[in-house]
Amino acid sequence: MRKTWLIILIAILLLVAGIILGIYVYQKNQSTQDSNLFQNQLAYQRQEQENQENVLTTVAMEEKTSPNSQLVEKQYFKGCDHIIKKVEDMPQNCINCTKQEIANQYSNWQIEKFSSEEVVLYQEQEGFCSEHYVVREHNGVLSIYTIDENGIETWKEDTEIVTMYLPEIDLQRVKEGIKVIGESKLRTVLEDFE
Repeated sequence: MRKTWLIILIAILLLVAGIILGIYVYQKNQSTQDSNLFQNQLAYQRQEQENQENVLTTVAMEEKTSPNSQLVEKQYFKGCDHIIKKVEDMPQNCINCTKQEIANQYSNWQIEKFSSEEVVLYQEQEGFCSEHYVVREHNGVLSIYTIDENGIETWKEDTEIVTMYLPEIDLQRVKEGIKVIGESKLRTVLEDFE
């Protein structure tokens, strides 16, 4: 009977030792798996970060002009305190150019705005702009004269508007000279006489 108890006791001890050994091996294996999982997560996070950096680098391409872009030139004239604005389609040699390439081509200008739709250039000039006009009578028609910064008038062109049919009040204004600034205002004055 003692032998039976001894065998049962040894069996129980072996069973308990097996359970303890099993738990130890399981925990060791679990910590190795956790460590591997943690290493995999770190590697995955590093890979994601590298992918995002690559995406950011790809997205950061420089903006360029397109064939549909407009070029706006704004010139400020200190002498008369006027800004002349000229809008045109993008010149052929400026299509598909970056901001730096435009800056190189227009080195005397400042870039106020740069986008794929519009480039706005700005420049300051001494003196007067070329849009100071006087409308006077010359050889029986209305004529356009330009005025420089010294007030000197220079004949530019004759119109087809005959002065002999103008009312006396308008004729008097024309003889004194009608000063106009800007081409749009000049057109308006001339249209009033037609």
